[in-house]
This record gives sequence, structure tokens and C-alpha cells, in this order.
Amino acid sequence: MEIRRTANAGVLLTLDNTKILLDGVCREVYSYPATPAVIRQELTDCPPDAVLFTHEHADHFDPDYLQRVKPTKSAGKVKITSVPTRHMGHYGKTTPHQSFVVEGSKTVWFLGDASPTELRKLSDFPKPDVLMIPYPYISTPAALKMVEALLPCKIVLLHMPLPENDPEKIWQSVQAGMEYLKAYLYVPKMGETFHI
Repeated sequence: MEIRRTANAGVLLTLDNTKILLDGVCREVYSYPATPAVIRQELTDCPPDAVLFTHEHADHFDPDYLQRVKPTKSAGKVKITSVPTRHMGHYGKTTPHQSFVVEGSKTVWFLGDASPTELRKLSDFPKPDVLMIPYPYISTPAALKMVEALLPCKIVLLHMPLPENDPEKIWQSVQAGMEYLKAYLYVPKMGETFHI
């Protein structure tokens, strides 16, 4: 499985020769980086097999990209299931949100901005080989316990600001969780590609 971070909270996932873009094109919001122009152009010139977004916040979704590329949930032999989930925090009541379970030779749970308590909704699916989560899942003790219950899966931490532009000190808030999970954790830089 190949994973490339293409956006603030998104990736281009290649599983079983199928390319799936998950929250993979976004705009800059506060300290969260936009999809770089070169990556956006690559994703436009060579669209993935499936284009999926968890919700329509600008740090996860760019409608301009969808004007160029038709969104789809078709992914060949890979099965993708959309699970309605509640967005974290005060957006939970007003923001439609969905998480995705991607099943092929490996299983991926992609949470977007789902509240950590929503992990229970995915318990009927195969346990993930890879869990893709935003930073609050490892910055709070209660959420960290929920993540711990899913180990030994690999964890991809997304929705992180650039370290040099972090006025909310998010990097500082996740340090203990990052140290605790270091054997399982990937924190990819923008544009970085890695294999699991």
C-alpha cells in the first residue's frame, strides 16, 4: 500500500492498484496548509480512480477541484464504505460528515474530522491495518485509549499545521501521544510518499 499526503488532512492512497483520493485537495485555512499547486495539477491531469471527501470544510475540500475532476466512489476491486459520523466539537450538530472504510488486501479507516467517540460506529468492520486520524485522537487521553484499542494497526496522523506556523501549539499538544505511539505512527510531510 502506498500513501502520499496531498492535503492538510488528506492523502492519495494506492491499494491493490487502485488510487483513492481521501480529503486530498484543500485550501489553506489558518495554519493548515493548502494542497500545493504542483500536486493539485498532478491530481487534475491524472485523476484517481475514486475521489472522496468526508465533509465540505475548506481545510478538507476544494470545490474548484471537483469542477475539473468528477467525484466517484467506484474503486474497482477495492470496497469503499461510507459511514455517517459526527464531526468533532461544535461543528458536530451542523456539519454533515462521513468517514470511510477502505477494504482490499489491507483495511484502512479514514476518519476525517470525526469525533473519536465515532470509532464505535466502525467496530463492525474488519479491524484496520491503517488508521488515518486527525491530531485530537492522540492529544487527549480518552481518545488515545480508543486508538490504543486498535493497535497494532499503523497510524497516519493528519490535520497537522506546518511546524513553523503553529500558533495553537498543536505540535506541542501531541508530543506525549506521538512518543507513546512512535512504533506505530507516521506523521507525513506534505507531498511525502511512504509504504505500509
